[in-house]
Amino acid sequence: MAKFDKDRFSPNYQSTVGMNASKKLHKNSIELLNILEENSVTLNSVFELGSGPGRNLHYILEKFPDARYYCSDLFKDSSLKSMSKELRNVVEFIEGDSEDVIKFPIENLSLFLSSDHLMHLNYPKADFIIDQINSIWKPDYILLREIIKEYETPEYPRLFHNYDKFLKFYDKVYEKHSEQDNVYFIWLLKRK
Repeated sequence: MAKFDKDRFSPNYQSTVGMNASKKLHKNSIELLNILEENSVTLNSVFELGSGPGRNLHYILEKFPDARYYCSDLFKDSSLKSMSKELRNVVEFIEGDSEDVIKFPIENLSLFLSSDHLMHLNYPKADFIIDQINSIWKPDYILLREIIKEYETPEYPRLFHNYDKFLKFYDKVYEKHSEQDNVYFIWLLKRK
């Protein structure tokens, strides 16, 4: 049976996806940053849901040092331990389950980021989160990197969700398969 949340991820997981992560994961983060730059996205605030140690945010911070940074994950202490010093000094870290965190929006948010996170959530939870982003968070941009439907593996689990729900409120300004692994799509969405 598939496991989710704290039943699947322990605090030790953070050390494998933070600043000591594989080169491939660092390339994923740089790819996301490049998409923001190529599309001339202006950032004054960024939030990453399920950020772990904030590797993605670390690279965004290098190019957008004046923005405000927020992130969330299940384990604050182990995430901060594997986070870059630069990000740790400026980020507001929210510890908690994504379904709980998403109930409290950050106002006037420039960018909402989810990278390889929603795919690890069960269907009802991810559906609720997508609805909350659309209805109460309303960021200027959303950047997604998630599993493609054809590569969904429910037993693992890596789940595909109804991301088209975003398209009622957002225009898709950029779309591609990840350069590191073509089983993932990347969307950049802009609020209509």
